[in-house]
Amino acid sequence: MTDMTPAGAPDGAQGQEMTADAGLPAGAGLSGDAGMAAERERLARQLRDTRMQLAMTQARLSALEQSATMRFGRMVANAAHRPWPRGAQLPRDLYRLWRDRGIPKSGAANAATALASAQLTDLAGTGERFLSALTAPGVLSLADPGLALSGVTGPGGVSGAAGGLVVTGALSALGCATLAPDAVVHPLLPHDADVVLEGTGADLVLIEAAALLPGQPWAYATDPAAADRGRRLARLVVMARSLGKPVVLLRNVPPSLMPGLGWLAPSCDAVVDGDLGVQLARFNPVGVSAARPTDPLYAGARDPREAPAVRALLDSLTGGRDAPVRLAAAAGSWRGLPALYREHAVFVTASAGQAREQLACGARVIGPLGSGLDTDAVRAELDKARIASPLSLTEIRGELRDVFISHATPARLTAIARAAGVPAGLVGGRQIAVLEAVTSAEHARTLAAALLAQRLRPAEVVAAIGAVNATEAASVRDALGTLTDHGIRVVTTGEAAAAADPGWARPLARLASAPWLALWDQARAAALADSYLLDLACARECSQADAVGFGTGDYEFTSWLDQPPCLVRRDLLVPEGPPMGDWGSHGLRLFTIAR
Repeated sequence: MTDMTPAGAPDGAQGQEMTADAGLPAGAGLSGDAGMAAERERLARQLRDTRMQLAMTQARLSALEQSATMRFGRMVANAAHRPWPRGAQLPRDLYRLWRDRGIPKSGAANAATALASAQLTDLAGTGERFLSALTAPGVLSLADPGLALSGVTGPGGVSGAAGGLVVTGALSALGCATLAPDAVVHPLLPHDADVVLEGTGADLVLIEAAALLPGQPWAYATDPAAADRGRRLARLVVMARSLGKPVVLLRNVPPSLMPGLGWLAPSCDAVVDGDLGVQLARFNPVGVSAARPTDPLYAGARDPREAPAVRALLDSLTGGRDAPVRLAAAAGSWRGLPALYREHAVFVTASAGQAREQLACGARVIGPLGSGLDTDAVRAELDKARIASPLSLTEIRGELRDVFISHATPARLTAIARAAGVPAGLVGGRQIAVLEAVTSAEHARTLAAALLAQRLRPAEVVAAIGAVNATEAASVRDALGTLTDHGIRVVTTGEAAAAADPGWARPLARLASAPWLALWDQARAAALADSYLLDLACARECSQADAVGFGTGDYEFTSWLDQPPCLVRRDLLVPEGPPMGDWGSHGLRLFTIAR
């Protein structure tokens, strides 16, 4: 090695400065930290591999204990240990063992054996990849909450709303776009699945059957011909189990397209049939025109597996130049469907899921075909829809309410979380806290009755009762106690809140834990009856706005709100938030609905 000591440097200094506090060369502390980090990463990788080997060995041991060889040996040993009565029962037990030899084992046992064998074989070779060896666990977590808050996909494929449910797994591009507004999404790829899985801290691992179709990153993972891809998917399942994360298989494609899911389904903690629901952030009536054409359309390509009756009906409706229904393909595949649905007023469909998406976009839907509709009935519906005017926003909001409650993505995601044993409260987009200044016991009883009558009940109620005396305050608490019996958290405070004060809700916002706050307006709530909170939450979900209020425009974005909004993000009511009377000059997304 060449001595790089500068000329004139003191002996033993080697051209390095000394730190003033410890007398060590400058940069020695950084080198020590880097060495400790590298050692920690190495130990973390060893611990990860040890966990996987332990989980796979346990799976193999469980499968071995249920094997016929082990059962035969146990029977013979018991008979030798206790000739009577075990010895006398040995022929009968052996006959039962012989009779059951052709019965296949349970799917879970077969799956466990296959997973353990594949993974132990993979680890026995040189399976440690370059990326896995050099990537530190934990560095792939969400680094920029702003990216998640805005729903923009970050450099690492991260998207979604910060602070909510964290989902990872084998996901398609459409699945990521559907989940992103309601969860933090970390899609996994075959080459980095185990590294990203450990670094994200996900709440559940979702394996989407659509992500295993040709053209997707996990294509052919269930095909026996793609052994390497299948081993990586099996490794993902075993890794998730070793980390204690529930694995959910979402079967959102027809069984005819996924014949190889037999080994995967028993290996998951839960299997859910159906799609991810209607994402109202994509399919919504925001910006629809009252003058959109009413010529009936059939959107998308024809399914080659249609039922014969549906195929014959669609052929009669779409075949020929004078056909009553025109075929239309959305530009950009699934990305162009929302714009197509909003640009036309009438659609014919054979899919119930597509019908709900078109209804959410404000279209009049005929179908789904095959649900009892014959050719004459469909043609009569087409003739009426062609001469009728497009649906008004009032009619559209009625359809949106039904989609919001039962078929929207948050409702579907909540059901998946419950099936996986994950707290459903992590899906926080619909967790609403109602703020109100209660002035009397009668006021409290009226408020409780109105909230219990809502189609979308709040998660909690924060009431200010500082303006009443002690006796009246006890009556107020008793009246609000009926909400607790229905699972609604009630918080009361002695602070006085005057409705005339623009900032009356700020002291109450500190006591709320829900991410969204509804400033209760009794007059407007009476006008909308049981749909007050439902309409506000539905508008917020469609627009992804920071605040929703009432205005002259229905389902319109605005740059200014003259009065405090009726539904607002909790972060905006903290003391550092914008003034209550100034909601238009802070770069917020504001949305209005009409009564």
